[in-house]
Amino acid sequence: MSKSFHLSFILKGILLATILSLLMSLVFGVLLSYTSLPESDLSINIIFGVSIFLAALMTAHQAGTRGLYYGLSVGFGFILLVLILSTILWSDTPSWLKMAEKSIIALLAGGTGGILGVLFPHP
Repeated sequence: MSKSFHLSFILKGILLATILSLLMSLVFGVLLSYTSLPESDLSINIIFGVSIFLAALMTAHQAGTRGLYYGLSVGFGFILLVLILSTILWSDTPSWLKMAEKSIIALLAGGTGGILGVLFPHP
């Protein structure tokens, strides 16, 4: 539990958020295919927020200190990754309102996860 700020923790957190988001999207896609669940933006935002929350929680817990900084960094990094990938993969310009909504979700989930992550005691 070092007191310095480690970029490697943030990069691992962004990678974890990406993996969690992909896994939850896959599960949601299967559920959409085999059930009568409606597809909505709310469910996508929930997947987005939960994956960032869990990644920020684990990142801050691993760091042991500065949970808010680590959580916000994971959320901000994930937003940047999504923005970069969306501009590369899709020709349409992303809606700034949707990006603002996702940014608020990411920063709130990341900050909350980071704060809660440092509260859990280390074994």
